[in-house]
This record gives sequence, C-alpha cells and structure tokens, in this order.
Amino acid sequence: MGLKRVVWSGFFGMILLFLASWLMILKPFDITSNITGGLIQNLEDAVGSLAPFLSFIVGALLGLILVLIFPIHWCLMYQPDNVMLLISVTLPWILACSTICAIYAKTPGQGIRTSLAIGIGYLILALVIYFILSLIPSVGPIINGLTTGLTDLPYIFAVSTAILEGCLVGAVFGGFIGALRYKPAGDSSKQKSKKSKAKFEDDTEPTLEDSHCTNCGAKLVPGNDFCNNCGMKI
Repeated sequence: MGLKRVVWSGFFGMILLFLASWLMILKPFDITSNITGGLIQNLEDAVGSLAPFLSFIVGALLGLILVLIFPIHWCLMYQPDNVMLLISVTLPWILACSTICAIYAKTPGQGIRTSLAIGIGYLILALVIYFILSLIPSVGPIINGLTTGLTDLPYIFAVSTAILEGCLVGAVFGGFIGALRYKPAGDSSKQKSKKSKAKFEDDTEPTLEDSHCTNCGAKLVPGNDFCNNCGMKI
C-alpha cells in the first residue's frame, strides 16, 4: 500500500469515524450524559428537533468532538465503573478502522497504517483549527480552560492523547482485519503452478511409445504397422 493509498484510505476512514460518532449521542450510548455524569441529558431529543439532515450533522459533530477530546485513560481514571462511557469513546474508532481496513487493507501492516492515518488526519485537523482560533484574542485561553476543566489537560494534550489512544485501539482491530485478508504470495504461486501443471497434463496426448496393442496388450514398437506379439494391424 503506497503513501497515496494510505492517505486516501485515511481520508475515507475519517469520514467513517464522523458517521460512527453520530451513534454515540443515541441511546444506549448517550455519550454526553455519561461524560457529564447525567448533567446533560436527552441531547438526542434536542438534536432530533432539527431538520433531519441538520440533525444528523449536528449530532455527528457533537459526538466526534467528545470522542476526540476525552482520552480513554481519562474514562478509566475518573469513571472506571462506567462501561458505556468507555464503549462510547472507543467504538467509533473500532467501527471506522475495521470497516476501512476491510476495504483497503490486505496485510496486518496495511491495517495498522490505515488506522494510524485516520488518527494523524484528525490530529492535523484539530491542531490547525486550534491555531486558527487562537489568532482571535482570548479564544485560545477559553478553549484551554474548557478542556482543562473537563479533562485536566490543555487542549493540545487532551486531543493528542485522545486521538492517539483511539487510533491505537482501532489499529489493533485494523491489523486483525488485515491479517484475515492476508494471502501469502507463495501460496498463490503454488496454486498457479499446480493449475499450470494440471492443464499441461490434460493437454498432453499419449504418444506411440506409450501405446499398447488393443488385442493382446503388448507394447507397440514405433514405426511398425503390426503388433509384434499377435500380428494385429494397428
């Protein structure tokens, strides 16, 4: 898998992660309620009151932001008993990486690189957005204040760890999918060799040297019109 194909598979994987994040605001996941300890509830109903397409985009965007901000280790440290929260922040990565690797990856290495490409793509996007917003006076400190209050980490560290941990989890599943699709080159060449040999044997016609008399079964001598044993004409 060349660099260009890794980039394209990573790009489509980013789209899949965006789509999978929409599921996280739905029940039974309800990622906002799990993260805030029930402080924010029924976000699905609020988003659902919008137009269908707008509802999907807003819901997916909110789910993606939460997935990219909250690291897996934060869930384990602060809410170790909340299994649904852990599933909510890891399942989008698993779905996106497994799906895109089932399409593109043909080896474990390709599956891992494709999964990492998704994470790198979102990390670049998140950092670019942050630096652009930081050009606006006082916006940068507000963003860092929000992420620090939520995750005990400033924006860059929160997003970097969340994406790194998420794409590494996805890479495990991506590598597994690639391993399932892996076909060693040696096996295919052996199969082709066997097919060629079988075809050659089928196409080969018996020569006179291998022929025998139909009357007595004696081996025929090339060039003779009669059997040397019984005298029958060939």
